[in-house]
Amino acid sequence: MLNPVRIYGAWDQGIVLDNHMLKSVFLGYDENGKEKFENTRTEIGELIYKFKYQKDKESLPKIMNLIKDILDKWQLKEKIDIVIPVPPSNKTREYQPVFEMAKEIAKFLGKECKLNVLSKQTNLQVKDGYDISGMIKQTIKLEKTSNILVIDDLYSTGATLNETCKTLRKDSNVKNIYCLAMTKTKG
Repeated sequence: MLNPVRIYGAWDQGIVLDNHMLKSVFLGYDENGKEKFENTRTEIGELIYKFKYQKDKESLPKIMNLIKDILDKWQLKEKIDIVIPVPPSNKTREYQPVFEMAKEIAKFLGKECKLNVLSKQTNLQVKDGYDISGMIKQTIKLEKTSNILVIDDLYSTGATLNETCKTLRKDSNVKNIYCLAMTKTKG
């Protein structure tokens, strides 16, 4: 069961599907001095964690099964033309989880997914305390007036999503922007 919440920012409408974590208990430090936690995630939080960090590709169909009803209720098939993922910070992954999610969501909605519209000029992340203002660039201009669905996997402060949407707003062919974040971290 998901608990979607509306999010506000430089977009027209946005939702985050659920919290990422239910609770996290500090267990101490391991032999290398690294902090250890016992984490309890939401259902989608666990699936996102497995898909993104444990390379469990079997989690993606399960994520899609969880979110289909919300995509339908939000009536995105009628509202959007193109699906665009937030550009990833870590470009060295064997596959980009947010790209894979965007492709599956676009397929479900019967829409085009464009992976090459945006790029992030740095691997720095807001979650680590960095300012990424001006770091997201549009690499290709949209060919026709379009309503966009922007996909993000983890939403914390909203800074990356806001920067993404500010960049897209500079394109005269971008009409309305909808944002869908899978989970929200406590940020």
